[in-house]
This record gives sequence, C-alpha cells and structure tokens, in this order.
Amino acid sequence: MIRAILVDDEKHALESLEILLELNFPGKFQILAKCSSVAQALPAIQKFDPDLVFLDIQMPQQNGFSLLESLPFREFEVIFTTAHQEYGIEAIKNEAFDYLLKPIDIVELNKTVSRYLNKLKSKEDAEAKLESQLRGNQMIRLKSQTHDDFVSLDEILYLEASGNYTVFHLESGEKLTVTKLLLHYEKRLKSSNLFTRVHDKILVNCTKMHRYEKKEGMMILKNGDKISVSVRKSANLKDGFY
Repeated sequence: MIRAILVDDEKHALESLEILLELNFPGKFQILAKCSSVAQALPAIQKFDPDLVFLDIQMPQQNGFSLLESLPFREFEVIFTTAHQEYGIEAIKNEAFDYLLKPIDIVELNKTVSRYLNKLKSKEDAEAKLESQLRGNQMIRLKSQTHDDFVSLDEILYLEASGNYTVFHLESGEKLTVTKLLLHYEKRLKSSNLFTRVHDKILVNCTKMHRYEKKEGMMILKNGDKISVSVRKSANLKDGFY
C-alpha cells in the first residue's frame, strides 16, 4: 500500500484527488493526511514519513517548492499537481517524479501511478534484500543527505531524540544524526532485542549498561556516559533481565 499525503489549498481539489485514487486504485493508497498549506504539510510529512506526496505548486503564503526547500533530504517521491504549465522546468529541477496538470486527466494519472508502482516494486525488492543481509549481520543503514553509514548494532551506545531527528551515539565517540524520529528506530530495532527505552528521548543498547543508580534515577554505561532514567521508563529495567 502506498502511504500518501495530499497537499492543495483548494478543498475540492483534495477531495477530488482522493476520490480518483480510491476509485482507480482500490486498496493501493493509504491517505495519511490532507493538507491545505505548506505549514500543515511539513509537520505531517515529518510525522508520517510518507512514500509519496501529491503537491500543489501555487498556494498562499508558501508554494510547493518552498516545502521541498525545507526538506533538502527526502526519501518520498513528489508528484506535482498544478493548473499552471510554466512550472514544468522547476519541477524537474526539484526531482519530481511527475507533473500533472489540473483538472487531472484520469488517463495521465493512471500512467503516472503505474510507473510509480513499478519503480516502488523494484526499489522494495532491492531494499528488502539489503535489509535482510544487514539484519543477518546485526547491522543497520543510516541515511544522510550525502551518504549512507553502515553501522554494527554492537557499535551503538544509545539513540537520542532531537526534535524531528535521531542522534546515534557510537562507542567511537562519533555521533550520527539521521532525519527520522526515534520511534521509527525503536520499531525497527525491536526484533534485535538489544535496545530499551529509559527515557522519552533515549533508547539504550542493553549490552552497554553498567550500573543503574536507582536513587538518582541514573543509568551509567560501560564507557562512563550517564543517562537519566525517567520514573515511567524505569519499569523497563525490571523486565527482560536476569
């Protein structure tokens, strides 16, 4: 299922596009949010991490291009939907997957979505193969704007939430900042059985724990780092340990 966000300042355009997708691609789309402005769309994208964004260009206050400028590193694809032909070149410069003119022609929409599905299938197959290999070797890939880091889980001391980012603290002292929420990595790393929440903003590698100072509510790691343990999360330290 394609996880999508629709962005358009015209309510009827949002509703029309949603209906077109539901009627022509039943069961293929999950509409995560419908936004009428860049101000609404930006937090929705950061929260839901969509696969695809249908994005109007000409909107009040900020246009569709300004949204992409706010997200210089993005993993989602963009399909521009606009009534204005003159934005085609700028759309290409912004690496749009496609550019649909409004009112949206159903034939063109079908062509675009079919191409996207084919691309998605190829990408998912390649990603699944790589992820399987990484899991088998207890490794994780961390993507940044310029490169990918491949990190052994045993190298990770803890993960720390920083706004809409996650900071990986490594044994080497290096810090890697990734544009994903901590919750994303908590779910992703759950199957490893190595990480536990000790704070709303901290996910610790259990094998790196040295001492828990109950009175102070402080976790001391093997490298000497001290991490605050919240009262609510302290129960996590009583479960899953011998």
